[in-house]
Amino acid sequence: MKQMLVIAGTCLFGGFAALAWWQSGAPTSGAPVTDIDGSGAFDASQPYAARLAALERAVSDERLDRQLLQEEVFYLTRELERLVGPAEFEPSVPTDASDAGEAVVDADRRSDRRYRNSAEGRKQRLVEAGFLPAQAEWILRREQELQMDALQARFDAERSGDPVDWTANRTMAADSLRAELGDAEYERYLDASGRSTNVAVSSVIESSPAQSAGLQPGDEIVRYDGERVFSMTDLTRQTMVGEPGETVVIDIMRNGNIMQVVMPRGPVGITGGRRRY
Repeated sequence: MKQMLVIAGTCLFGGFAALAWWQSGAPTSGAPVTDIDGSGAFDASQPYAARLAALERAVSDERLDRQLLQEEVFYLTRELERLVGPAEFEPSVPTDASDAGEAVVDADRRSDRRYRNSAEGRKQRLVEAGFLPAQAEWILRREQELQMDALQARFDAERSGDPVDWTANRTMAADSLRAELGDAEYERYLDASGRSTNVAVSSVIESSPAQSAGLQPGDEIVRYDGERVFSMTDLTRQTMVGEPGETVVIDIMRNGNIMQVVMPRGPVGITGGRRRY
């Protein structure tokens, strides 16, 4: 019941917060990626370098927008988890606070989120997570380089008429950074960035291997057949390694405790976010 309240509350508050945020001062990065001259149309006469630079700026703005929304949901989830519990429900803002006072609090929170997701704020969070300042700067710089590498690969494929592997293109940057950092450092990086480090189970499909193995909503999948999984993409890849149907051990976290379950290799039968696996 508690988890249902948390999820429902997060969706409602997250939706209203996202709408209010967009209306009150979100970065205006809605222009087309190819809008070089501000006219809204693709200007093919621009030099290739200028078009590529504009594309890089647009991607950077879009990434900041997405992270701000993710942070909003993250903070709301944490707040609801504190509020919905054995104790009586208590508002996070004093009931006698004036509308003006609430507006100031909201503005402060929005300003704090913007700072946290700026280059300086992200560097600070990485340093607080244990990275050296030089390491933090390298990670932020490497993020940008890998994103541009992925964009360039997609651009080259589309230009040449070759098939575009959208899944590989979308995960290229994350995969490369994980390989360069190693799993332990990559987990620390994800945590410092406010991202999930395990695969959260939102629901379990009936008559699925997950249900037979005893998985429950709220569980977090940590390892699949001994391999660390940080995302649904990682999990899907691991289900396709080896012989279909062979028995594999899955490490899950439930209520802060690590436990193991077994199931046949193949589709797990869970939903995480909006997708099924």
